[in-house]
Amino acid sequence: MQVQIAINKTNKFGQSQGGDTAEIVERPRGGISLVLVDGQGSGQGAKRISSLVVNKAVTMIGDGARDGAVARAVHDYLYTMRHGKVSATLTILSVDTTSGILLITRNCNTPVIISYPGGAVQILDKTVPPIGVHPLLRPDIQQVELKENIRVAAFTDGIFNAGSEESGVLTFLKTGLQKGEISLQQLGQELFKKALDLEKKRPRDDMTLALLGLEPGPEDHKARSFFLSLPL
Repeated sequence: MQVQIAINKTNKFGQSQGGDTAEIVERPRGGISLVLVDGQGSGQGAKRISSLVVNKAVTMIGDGARDGAVARAVHDYLYTMRHGKVSATLTILSVDTTSGILLITRNCNTPVIISYPGGAVQILDKTVPPIGVHPLLRPDIQQVELKENIRVAAFTDGIFNAGSEESGVLTFLKTGLQKGEISLQQLGQELFKKALDLEKKRPRDDMTLALLGLEPGPEDHKARSFFLSLPL
């Protein structure tokens, strides 16, 4: 079994820097985590917030902290640093090979979509306040057994609100996740283009779409690969 991750993102139209930050970190006891943060506002100020939170979360995960503890700690950190006046949304997707589970940790106003083998789709949409504002805050944490052909989509509100409330973003994301015949990278590009088209290529907010898939893979080697493409 292979873990594949595809991240597509862009800034709010007219902004040279976006407030969304996504990072990947290896878990010290086995596995990998994807951390996605959307800082309040847009532009350079929002980027500083999201980078602050992501860097703290990545460091803690790399040190072996549990995802729930990470979410609480970065909330306390942001709340203390910005005196409860700045918020950020936080999503952590973790493939934990030690326990054999996929862990989804949310403090955000956007859902996470899970596609299972056989066509079943689950939407994690429990309302959870963002980090940084409320003094006492708990993340929503869900666990899924690791199995081949599970795909997960996490995204910021720039994707969720693309077009309008009636634009059907969740519908095409759910349908897309079930397209097992195309690669995760290709799927990410296809779904992101649809969301961008809904905004007429002029996004009103920073947009990030992160896909994680558990795909069948060769058992005879442990080679890893990584692909990155970004404009300069």
